[in-house]
Amino acid sequence: MTKFRKLAMVLVLIAITIFAVLTWYKLHYSMDIAKPFTVAVPQAKHKLLIATQGSAYKNAVVKGVIEAAEERQITVEVLDVSSLSTVNIEDWSAIVIIHTWENWQPQIDAAEFAQRYPNNNKVVFLTTSGQGDLNIQGVDAITSASMIEDVPKHVADIVGRIDAVLVVSPSKL
Repeated sequence: MTKFRKLAMVLVLIAITIFAVLTWYKLHYSMDIAKPFTVAVPQAKHKLLIATQGSAYKNAVVKGVIEAAEERQITVEVLDVSSLSTVNIEDWSAIVIIHTWENWQPQIDAAEFAQRYPNNNKVVFLTTSGQGDLNIQGVDAITSASMIEDVPKHVADIVGRIDAVLVVSPSKL
């Protein structure tokens, strides 16, 4: 076998390895698409939108926020964060955006929404990343590393911010 052929085989093996690692990373760490649904509360005074991505951690946070909203007589609509381009902020009393960083960047729709509505106090961001310390520049976000044991704390943080926006009397979580 010639040196050129050996080098070509090594380069092909490296390319296959890189492709396999990237595929594994995408399958292991990418977010699911969140299924849209509504939790209607009769005579609700407020409407809460939760835009999220799907994962065990994010689903648990959404569940906790919905339970607190129901106690507060707030109607909740949940949709995938990729649908944020269709959201009119004026249609909602408060908005919660739960997104993750992938490939060292925030989820693109969440970032674009933050740019469209900078410094809007009725939008609450929960940003997840590997170390739990990344957030969109200029956004006062709750940050997390997607640890299930942190769900109650982050639900309480989100609900506290919603209560402040809506001037709702907080109840026990």
